[in-house]
Formats: sequence, C-alpha cells, structure tokens
Amino acid sequence: MIMINLLPPLEKKKRIQEKSLKLTWILGILVIASILCFSLILLSIKFYITNQLSAEEDLIESEKQSNVQVQTLRARTSSLNQTLSELNDFYQNQFAVSDFLERISVLLPPSVYLESFSYQAKSSQVIISGYAHSVDRAHEIRERFRGQEDFKEISLTLPDWLQPTGIDFRASFVLQK
Repeated sequence: MIMINLLPPLEKKKRIQEKSLKLTWILGILVIASILCFSLILLSIKFYITNQLSAEEDLIESEKQSNVQVQTLRARTSSLNQTLSELNDFYQNQFAVSDFLERISVLLPPSVYLESFSYQAKSSQVIISGYAHSVDRAHEIRERFRGQEDFKEISLTLPDWLQPTGIDFRASFVLQK
C-alpha cells in the first residue's frame, strides 16, 4: 500500500511546523519536568543533610556536655583519691598508742604501775614513769625492755638506788620502726 500525500505544500509545511511545535513543547515540558525533579531531589538532599548535620551537632553538643561532666567527675575523683591517699599516709604513719600501751602493760611485771607516758614522734622516743614495789621489779622492767628487738637506747633512772621499796622510776628508749 502506497500512500499518496495529496495535501497542498502550504498545508504540508503547516503540519511540519505543528509537529515541530509539538515536539518542542514536549521536549520543553520534559526538560522543565526533569529540571524540576532534579531541583526537588537536590532540595530533599539538602533537607536530609541539614537534618543530619543538626542531629550530629546535637550529638556533639551532648558529648561535650558529657565530656565536661566526665572531666568534672575525673577532677573530683582525683581530688578524692588524693585526700584518701593523704588519709592513708596519715593513718599509716600514726603511732598506735593503745596497742603500744597494751604491749607495755604485758611487759610490766606485777606490782608495777605506770604514772605517765610520753611519745615524741620525730625522734620516736618513748618516756614512761611509774611506781615499782621493789628495786628488783625496776630492774626486771629494764631487762624485759632490753629483750625487745625494737627498743633501742634503753635507759632506766631511779631517784634513789639504795631505797629497797616504793621505787619511782623513769624509763626511756627509742622505738625502731
């Protein structure tokens, strides 16, 4: 089948122009629609990135606040550790008077009584004075003190060596730590 175009040339030209115009319109609408879709895609990407950026900034801000809190806690913990260390050193270096007096009371023979006790921390010197019923008991104190390994430079002073009973004595020694 052969088709013969019997349209006048002016009409043919008009139809070709209409086809071109339609094609131009279609292409124009497609280009505009494509540009519009591309713009909408870019706009949605912009909103997504802005939202993600805002979320990240909020996360960074909360981490900064958390970091500040952590730093504050670390500073407080460090301060508490320092205080506890100082307290530990203080208690480690303390002279346990009650334990020492209990030890001395075990060393004292019967009928010997303490009247005073002095401890000098810098020199670790202990001075005790008391009452013994006899000179023998006073000498027994000195011998028991000499038997202790950590008692050094033991000195026993009696006011009257010739007095047989009712002796007031004074003993001093350096305590080795």
